[in-house]
Amino acid sequence: MMSAQLQQQQSAADGAAPPALGNQSLGSDELPPVRNRASESKSPYVSLHADTPVAWQPMSEETLARAKAENKPIYMHIGFLADHLCHITTRDTFHNPTVAAFLNEHFVPIIVDREERPDLDAIYQNYSVAVNSISGWPLHLFFTPDLEPFFANAYLPAPGTVGEDGEACDLLTILQSNHRLWVEKEQKCREEAAKELEGLEKFVQEGALPLARAPNATATSDSDIEVDLDHVELAVSRIAKLFDPVHGGFGQPGEPKFPNPARLSFLLRLRECPDTVRDVIGGDEDVERATKMALQTLSKMKNSGLRDHIGEGFMRMSSTSDWNMPHFEKMVGDNALLLGVYLDAWLGNRKGTQLTNQDEFADVVLGLADYLISPAIQQENGGFISSEAAYSYYRKGEQHMTNGTFYLWTHREFDEVLGPEASNIAAAYWNVQEDGNVPQERDPSDEFLNQNILSAGNGVHELSTQHGLPVEEIHRIIASSKKKLLAHRDKERVRPPRDTKIIAGVNGMVISALSRSQAAAEAVGHSKSAEYIKRAEKAAQFIFDSLWLNDINTEGPNGGQHKVLHRYWNNGPSETLAFADDYAFLIEGLLDLYEATLSKRWLNWAQDLQEAQNRLFYDSPSAANGTPSRRAAGSGGFYSTELQTISSNIPRLKSAMDILIPSVNAVSASNLYRLGSIFAEQRYKQIALETIKAFDPELMEHHWIHQSLLANVITAKLGVEEVRIENQDLAQSQLAELRLRARGRARVLVGAK
Repeated sequence: MMSAQLQQQQSAADGAAPPALGNQSLGSDELPPVRNRASESKSPYVSLHADTPVAWQPMSEETLARAKAENKPIYMHIGFLADHLCHITTRDTFHNPTVAAFLNEHFVPIIVDREERPDLDAIYQNYSVAVNSISGWPLHLFFTPDLEPFFANAYLPAPGTVGEDGEACDLLTILQSNHRLWVEKEQKCREEAAKELEGLEKFVQEGALPLARAPNATATSDSDIEVDLDHVELAVSRIAKLFDPVHGGFGQPGEPKFPNPARLSFLLRLRECPDTVRDVIGGDEDVERATKMALQTLSKMKNSGLRDHIGEGFMRMSSTSDWNMPHFEKMVGDNALLLGVYLDAWLGNRKGTQLTNQDEFADVVLGLADYLISPAIQQENGGFISSEAAYSYYRKGEQHMTNGTFYLWTHREFDEVLGPEASNIAAAYWNVQEDGNVPQERDPSDEFLNQNILSAGNGVHELSTQHGLPVEEIHRIIASSKKKLLAHRDKERVRPPRDTKIIAGVNGMVISALSRSQAAAEAVGHSKSAEYIKRAEKAAQFIFDSLWLNDINTEGPNGGQHKVLHRYWNNGPSETLAFADDYAFLIEGLLDLYEATLSKRWLNWAQDLQEAQNRLFYDSPSAANGTPSRRAAGSGGFYSTELQTISSNIPRLKSAMDILIPSVNAVSASNLYRLGSIFAEQRYKQIALETIKAFDPELMEHHWIHQSLLANVITAKLGVEEVRIENQDLAQSQLAELRLRARGRARVLVGAK
C-alpha cells in the first residue's frame, strides 16, 4: 500500500531531468566497496542483522557522503530487538536475497536501533503519521541523498504478500516503486521532500517556534508564564473524555491501548496537592474523578493479560481495549515507571495509617520491584537491561521462535504441573480454558490455538464460595500454584531474547522506582526490601564508572575536560552520547536515591549532571543574542539533542509532549526545582520557569497531552515543598515519613548532612 504522499508525488511529477550533484569529497568510483557493517555496532538489535545479505550501513557522515556521491536514495529501517514484527521482518524480508539485492543496488540501506537513536525514531514517527497516518515498528523510511524524507510506512509483510485489494503490499514492491520514482522523477521528488522536511522541522520543534518568542523568553517569576492552574482543570476534563469507563485506560474505541504512566501519575498527584490547588481545579469532586480514572485503570491492568501473572512485569501494549491481547515484549523503562505509579496508588489508597500486604496494589509493587532486581533484568555489573523480547523458543532445540510462547499456557499444562485440585482453582482464577481463551476474531491465523493468556478472571472470594474453601486457603493455593508454574516455566522453556544495552535513562528510571519503593516494602516486612537500595546504588555506581566519561573534544573548567554521559553500555560504552532524556531521568533517579540514603555523593553527581545537561541541551534565551535559528531558538526549554549534528537536515527535536512517558522538559523542570531548593540556587529555578514558559502556547492549547509539564505549573505557582531536617537524630524518622507519602508537587529533603 502506497502512502498518499507518494501517490501525489507520482501523479504530480513532471519528469524533469535529475539535478547536478553538489560538491562531493569522493566520486562514486572512489568509494570503497559496500559491505554489511551491522557487526560493527554495539547495539544487539543492529548486530542481529550482520548475517543478512543486506549491505547495512550505520547512520554516519560517511554513509551520507556515499549516498550523495552515488546519488542514491537512502532507505532507513528503524526497529528494536524486543518487537515481534521487527523480528518477523528480519526473518522474512531482510534475509530474502531478492530484497537484499535490490536494496543494495538501488539504495543506501541504513539500520537504526530506536533505543540507540530515540531522536531519529521520534522525528520520523512524526513524519510517518503526518504523511500516512501510520506509526509503529518496524519503520520503513526513504530519503533523498540529502536526507530529506519522501516516504514512510510501518510494518510491511513478507515478499509476495497480496493485500485485500489484490495488489502486492510488501517491502520489495515499495522499493521498486520508490526506485522508479527516483529514476523517472528525481527533481520532483527532491522538491516535495524539501517541503516535507520544512514542515517536519516545524512539527517537531514545539517550544521553539515561532522564533519571535525568543526575545521575551526570559522568566523570573511565575507571573511571567501565561498558563495557570485553571488549565489543570481543563486537562482533567479533556482526559475524562478519553477515559474508557468499562476497561480503564484512554483512547478511542477499537484502538490499541498502552499503559500511560505519565497520565496516570498526573491524575494521582492531584489528590496530594494542597487545598489551594484543589479549589482551583474544581474541588474534591474533580480530584476524586481524576483519582478514580487512575485507580480503575491500574486495577484493570493488574488483573489483565497485560501483566505477567507468573513472573511479574507488564507487556508494552494491548491490541484490544480490555488489555487482554498483549504485544508480549517487556520494556524495562515502562515497568520502572509503572512501579512508581503503582507505588503512589498504594501509598495514597491505603486503608488506615498502616500499609499491609493485603492493600490492593501491594502485590503489584512488590512483584514489579522483585522483577526489576531479578537476574534476568539486572546484570552482574549492576546495570539494568532495556527489554525482553515478545518472541522465544517454546523448548530448547526448536528451530523457530514464536510470539508470546513464553507466557502462554494450556489447561493440560496446568493439570500436569499443579495436579487436578489446585489446577481447577488456579485455572478458574487465571481464566484458563480447555480450548484456550483467545477469541477467534482476535486470532485469525490460529497463532494462539488452545493457548491461554493469563488474566485474573475470578476473585478469591468468588472461588471460596464456589469451592467451599476459606479465602485464606484460596490465597495459599494461588500462591503455591504461581511458584510451581514459575519453576516449570524457568526449567522447561527458553526465556525470550534480551536486549542487554544498559541505557543511562532507563537505569535512572529503575533507580528512582527502587529507591522510592524500599520504605513501603520494609513497612510490610518484605524479605527483599533491603535489596532495593543496594541494587539501585550498584546500578548508579556502574553508570558513574562506565558511562560518565571525559569528553576529549571539549575543554572544561581550569583547563580540564568536561565530563559527558554516554547513551548506553554493551561490552563497552557506546559511541552515541546521551540525550537530554538520559540526563533528566538519571538525575531524577539520583535525587530519589539521595533521599533514600542521605548520601551526598548521589546529590552532588546529580548536580554535575544537571550542569552538563544545561550546557549541552538548554535553549538559553540569553545565549541567542537576538539571532535565533532553527537549531537554537533562544526560547527556553531543552532540546533532546545537542547542537552539532552529522546533517543539518536532521531536525533538532524539542518537545514537552508526553508520549506515554513524561517528557524530557517535564522531568527536567522538576529536577531543576528540586535542585534549586536543595542548593538554594535561584538559577536552577529560573531555568525551570523558562522551560515552562517556552511551552506556554502548547500548555494552553493542548494541555491534556502535556500533563507532566503542566504538573510543574503547580510547583511554579506554589513553590517546592521542602521537608527540613533540623535535628540529625530525627533524620531517619522524617525520611521514613516522607518516603511513605505519594508524590504530589515537587518535594525535597533539605538540611541532611
